[in-house]
Amino acid sequence: MVGELFINNEDARKTYGIIFGEDSLTALMTPPPVKPYIENKSALVHGKQVLNDEDNPPKLDERDVQLTFYLHAKNREQFLERYQKFTTMLQKGKVDIRTKYQPGTTYHCLYISCAQFSQFNGRLAKFVLKLNEPNPKDRGKND
Repeated sequence: MVGELFINNEDARKTYGIIFGEDSLTALMTPPPVKPYIENKSALVHGKQVLNDEDNPPKLDERDVQLTFYLHAKNREQFLERYQKFTTMLQKGKVDIRTKYQPGTTYHCLYISCAQFSQFNGRLAKFVLKLNEPNPKDRGKND
């Protein structure tokens, strides 16, 4: 659907013929992990001391996400054109993702690899991409 998914400020459907796989939005919205807590274990006290209060809240860690995208085309020529455009964009590394479902939220990611690629009859392809979100706290608008 046009206006649903934006990659690097481009409407993914219009520009690449790309739509989200069914679990991709869920994968993006999954809360990121936190970095390990600062801990101190001493034989002089019971248990351990953990630094976690208002002045020292846990920090978010990077995360890897796996997203499924489908590329649709009306014929083989359009398929090859869209495929080339999409893979060229991926090879640049920067993949900023925004959806209509979370206005004002942009996931700033880096392309790592394509874990799976399937192509069907020259008009449909499935990409399973591995992306890294280096700083989940930075989900503002595209710069």
